[in-house]
Amino acid sequence: MAETPRQQEGLQRVQIGLTGLAGVVLLVGLANIVIDKARIDDPSVPPPTVPTLDVNAVSPKEPLAELGVQPAPEQAPIVPDLQPDPNLKKPMDREIPPASR
Repeated sequence: MAETPRQQEGLQRVQIGLTGLAGVVLLVGLANIVIDKARIDDPSVPPPTVPTLDVNAVSPKEPLAELGVQPAPEQAPIVPDLQPDPNLKKPMDREIPPASR
């Protein structure tokens, strides 16, 4: 099958486009590798430090209460124990079948 000059030109354009796209992908990948290596090997950037605990520091007993987020234990409202109603004879959350009454 003989190809026309127009088909040859189209095929050549596709090949050039794919070659250019592959070149850009390779170039971006290479740049990414170089930048990552530069970040790792950069002597001017100090290594990350982990904060240490001061042994002599006094920690607050209720840090949330000091910030006003949570009430302190002495300010907590007292809730009486909940007891079931002694006058309640049947459960209120379900029906009792007539045969068991």
